[in-house]
Amino acid sequence: MTDVEPHPVFERKGDNFYVKLPVTIPEAALGAKVEVPTIDGPSTIKIPPGTQSGQKLRLRGKGAPSLRGTPGEVRGDQFVEVQVVVPKVADERTKEILRELARLNPEDPRAEMRKVAV
Repeated sequence: MTDVEPHPVFERKGDNFYVKLPVTIPEAALGAKVEVPTIDGPSTIKIPPGTQSGQKLRLRGKGAPSLRGTPGEVRGDQFVEVQVVVPKVADERTKEILRELARLNPEDPRAEMRKVAV
């Protein structure tokens, strides 16, 4: 039996790799092109506008070579889980901007939970 140390960035499941990608609130809300590590080196991924924390994106063919296919032909995919990072609010100006954002976007993310009878 072979023991393999866990990688600090990649998790492997079969032929696929999984990575968690931290993004800023503006990147998630507005969309962005960001660099993500792959086993082949850095690659660019498009974060669609309105991306939520936990959402998964796929990079086709960026996984491990398949042991079942012809060598060099078939590779798994890399799945990127977006993790929206909330900034630490250190000054009053940032607080003002966040309060204004809340006023301009009054949606309640917990509204659906209130509809469920307990």
